[in-house]
Amino acid sequence: MNTYIINFATYTFAMIGFIALILYIYKKSVYNTLNIKNKNYLNVENLLRLSPTKTVYIVKAGKERFLIAGDNSTTTMLAKLDKDNLPEEINTSDGND
Repeated sequence: MNTYIINFATYTFAMIGFIALILYIYKKSVYNTLNIKNKNYLNVENLLRLSPTKTVYIVKAGKERFLIAGDNSTTTMLAKLDKDNLPEEINTSDGND
């Protein structure tokens, strides 16, 4: 009876470990695939919190930048930014535009 319990516990823990390993490998491979495809396409470059619920973002999508405002219920695009109206640290940090 004792060997039955020991064998059952051993095989159960081995299967749980095997399933956990497979899930870990799967998550890593899916995350890396998605991360490589969309690495620099959409990026929040800067944000300013106006209140606990309202925030203004500078978002880079591809080679374009947008000024976006968001709160708990809505998100609004305020303006499309060109190089003339960007903050200096953002304007100089991206030399490939």
